[in-house]
Amino acid sequence: MTKIPNGTRLVSSSSSDIISVSSFNLLAPLYVRPIDQRTGEIQPFAAFEWVKDDDLLRNETRLPRLLTCLENCNTDFICVQELQLERGSEEEEESLLGNSIQKRQPFVLPSWIKPLLSKYRIILPSQQQLDKIAERNRRVLLADVAVTNGIFFKTNKWIPNSCNKLSDGDDDHTNTCITQAFRSVDSDDASIVISSIHLDASREEKRCAQIQRCLGQTASFSSHQPYALPLIIAGDYNCELSIGSCVSAFLSNSDDNNSSPPKDEGKEMDEYKLRECAAALRIPLTFVTPDQLKQWHSLYEDVQTYVYDNCWVLRRTKTGPTRMAVDHDESIDDGSTQSTDLCLKPWKLDHFVYTSNTLEAIKHWSTLEDDAESSKIGLPNERVPTDHLPLAAMFKIHPHPQLDEGLRKQLLASLEELELKQDADTRNTNAVIDNEKISLEEKLELQERVVVEEKPKRKKKPHPEMIQHIRQSRALKKQLKQTQTEERKQFVSGRCVLERMELHHALKMTCNEWIEKGRAK
Repeated sequence: MTKIPNGTRLVSSSSSDIISVSSFNLLAPLYVRPIDQRTGEIQPFAAFEWVKDDDLLRNETRLPRLLTCLENCNTDFICVQELQLERGSEEEEESLLGNSIQKRQPFVLPSWIKPLLSKYRIILPSQQQLDKIAERNRRVLLADVAVTNGIFFKTNKWIPNSCNKLSDGDDDHTNTCITQAFRSVDSDDASIVISSIHLDASREEKRCAQIQRCLGQTASFSSHQPYALPLIIAGDYNCELSIGSCVSAFLSNSDDNNSSPPKDEGKEMDEYKLRECAAALRIPLTFVTPDQLKQWHSLYEDVQTYVYDNCWVLRRTKTGPTRMAVDHDESIDDGSTQSTDLCLKPWKLDHFVYTSNTLEAIKHWSTLEDDAESSKIGLPNERVPTDHLPLAAMFKIHPHPQLDEGLRKQLLASLEELELKQDADTRNTNAVIDNEKISLEEKLELQERVVVEEKPKRKKKPHPEMIQHIRQSRALKKQLKQTQTEERKQFVSGRCVLERMELHHALKMTCNEWIEKGRAK
């Protein structure tokens, strides 16, 4: 994969097999030195104390420069985070049953970014979703604005899949995750899924849930076939995807035909997990409790299992740090209060994660490792009008690898054979149990006939022989269930990812779910 200078205009290809994507965290004006009503102070992460020239943060200066960056990138898709929307018009007041109510207008794009609509359209969440974040902003920051993610797409090349709405929004979209399938203008079938995400800033479990939700939505776009559409997840991950982090467990670290479930990686990996657990909790390594580490390991394993069960093969482009700012979690021991003495730190927070079995990353913009000025003075600055260095990359779509048709038929025939065998075993076992019960009931009934009952019948405990039969029947069924579970496990064991995809599609459930409970008949 080739690295090119950040900001290089990507020449749009007429072929739908070549896709260019960029990602911009726009830095919502609302988040520039606001007073948090909960504390009465500016939150440290929004103070930008290293920015000495206040003009760099003014909307009148920053936003036009940001628009120029967006227009110059020229990518097929522009994934944006922290896009601040505004009300369409002044609020109107009406009187209803003697009560004064406010009728708020819908949120629309701000005027500064509307020139993009000459070449692009945008996908946004529903007004209901936007109102949720606006309510929070009214309460915490005294501002009736919605801050959201969005996806701009070139109208001369791409059309959103018809199963999702356009800019009117869809409740599947949220202000932190927009996931949409697209097809080229000359095709009837979707060929790519693009997701613009902004993951939670502090909770690893929430970050994992957000990515899992995105993957689930992607799978739904191709539920009619065994193979998922190519996917690019672009945006602000609010984490570095370092080894040992739970979010990194979504990424493949082996070949694309991995046939083995996740395993314990050993002592070295445990050390990585400890380090990342402490970093996520923002505490020293020695402060991590056994319970916290246990929860971290459990979440990591849950992610690995999800990826294996759902046959995802994901990788990230090799981009570097995109944010240069003060680390407020590190105390400054020298007592210095001057901004010139502030220690700036680089973070890899923005990423492209993609399905490497269907996409090849061709080229990508360089990041802060090649920007000495920004690394020294921080972001934003005169060249970069936001606090995250934007990303851009170009990908080539490859046909999804598919299982040989002969092998596919053989696989499904073997599946049917096993399920028929297990159905027959279950019926035979139930028949044996039922026959034994009938014989025992007849035997006990004959014994009761010779007993003259002088008192009315009372509800009584089952006969000892019947109790023994019930216990033996339960044990027999339990043993059969364990045997069949092991048979299903052996059937799946060693299967390559393409075989598991076919099984997943045929079963309408993951292989693990099928192993545990079989398929309802």
